[in-house]
Amino acid sequence: MNIVVNNLCHIFPDGTSIFSDVSFSIEAKSKCALVGANGCGKSLLMSILSGREKPAGGEVFLGDSPYLVPQHFGQFNSMTVAEVLRVKDKIEALNAILSGDAEETDFSILDDDWSIEERVRSALEVWGLTHVSLDTCMSSLSGGEKTKVFLAGIMIHNPQIILMDEPSNHLDEETRTKLYDFIDTVQSTVLVVSHDVMLLNRFFVIYELSAKGICRYTMRFDEYRAYIENENRVQTENVDRLRKDLRKEKLIAREVTARQQKHNSRGQRHTEKKCVARIAMGNMKNRAENSTAKLTGMHQAKIDRLTESVAEASSMIYDISRMKVDLSSSDAHTGKVQIEMQGVNFAYSGKCDLWASPLDFVVRSGDRIRVIGGNGSGKSTLMKIIMGHESPSRGRVLSSDDLRCLYLDQEYSLIDNGVTVSEQIQIYNRNSLPEHELNIRLNRFLFPKSTWGKSCAVLSGGEKMRLSLCCLMVSENAPDIIIADEPTNNLDLYNIEVLTNVLKTYSGTLIVISHDKSFTDQLFLSREIIL
Repeated sequence: MNIVVNNLCHIFPDGTSIFSDVSFSIEAKSKCALVGANGCGKSLLMSILSGREKPAGGEVFLGDSPYLVPQHFGQFNSMTVAEVLRVKDKIEALNAILSGDAEETDFSILDDDWSIEERVRSALEVWGLTHVSLDTCMSSLSGGEKTKVFLAGIMIHNPQIILMDEPSNHLDEETRTKLYDFIDTVQSTVLVVSHDVMLLNRFFVIYELSAKGICRYTMRFDEYRAYIENENRVQTENVDRLRKDLRKEKLIAREVTARQQKHNSRGQRHTEKKCVARIAMGNMKNRAENSTAKLTGMHQAKIDRLTESVAEASSMIYDISRMKVDLSSSDAHTGKVQIEMQGVNFAYSGKCDLWASPLDFVVRSGDRIRVIGGNGSGKSTLMKIIMGHESPSRGRVLSSDDLRCLYLDQEYSLIDNGVTVSEQIQIYNRNSLPEHELNIRLNRFLFPKSTWGKSCAVLSGGEKMRLSLCCLMVSENAPDIIIADEPTNNLDLYNIEVLTNVLKTYSGTLIVISHDKSFTDQLFLSREIIL
């Protein structure tokens, strides 16, 4: 076995547990996928396996030092490419030796790895990063270029265990294909966290992580998903049956209580007619009340058990229909010119123009547009120009007055990480809805009472997405344009389905950047802007 995990658990500082009793093993050179709902701890598990995090309990045994391709949210922006690739010290030692200015420690650091510079250059070239030098700061790279840097590291270090956390995020279609081929052919143990269906279907072993532990499925992802959907149907039928039993039990309890009370009242009147002593009457009344209470208690205990069973069974069902999101009420008439680009180009300080030809296009109300381009082609920069967050270096942007734009990026940045869930929803409560109405909406978007005081900073990608949609519902102010910039990158498949259903039914202008073909194919996009 190349990876062995025994009874792993993790507890946050506030005492809450994210997962427990996680045990599994992966044979050498096996290739497996790890799936699970947003917030179940997949990335944390990968960090523990890589040695970056320590578990609260349990053991991890690895046959070799693992290499992690992590998700990145800007945490590496202050580092250079050499630092991220963990070759900085070796390259500096090699340069010192070659320049004749070496110390004994330089030879120790290099450790006879004389080909390091050549391997680095070759790896960067394979992943299309010939324009990137080792002293390049990660902050200057696009999301896809950052992912490619980490992928290049695999070829440099040649690890026997490869851990990948959402490796296809940010990658253009050409690089995704290269990634798929690489995973198919690499002779290492591979464990991948992903929501990319095309990638997941390349594996024959699926591990599903949840709060209850981990389950292993020996099947392709499509088969796994069909199995889970069937389980969901069975569970839904079980919930319906339990709810029917609960309604029946409540009705029986009311009828039994009413009958018992009627019987007690009749018995009391009969006793009074017999002129039974007051003390005896009191004893008989107490016995009757005790009997009624005992009978009521028996039924209430059964009702409580059924209520608990309904709640537990319901929590295991993915029910998208609970979230009713209507963004179809934008009042801009179809065909109205909203944005016009006239000879637009952009250049970062000291650099050439982003686009070989200036951009000239018009966006009209009701358009459904996909923006296409390779990694580093300036897709996100174009969105910032449309939003007015960046000014073009040349050309001009004309937009209609009072244009309401909603920017859904992969971080769901309309969420304020400095407030709680309840405080966030209040920010968008422009119609002064009462608190109980807000709480009903939060529950509808799968935020129970226990989450209302939770900091938005610790929400998963799926939770931030659902809270963003909930905020829109509370504000009752449909945007004229929704710009979705890689919105599925940090979502599990369930939450991708939620978002897809929202964007499919939205009747305003939709502009989408996404390399997730299974997502874009469902959005009825009719135009393309190619960068």
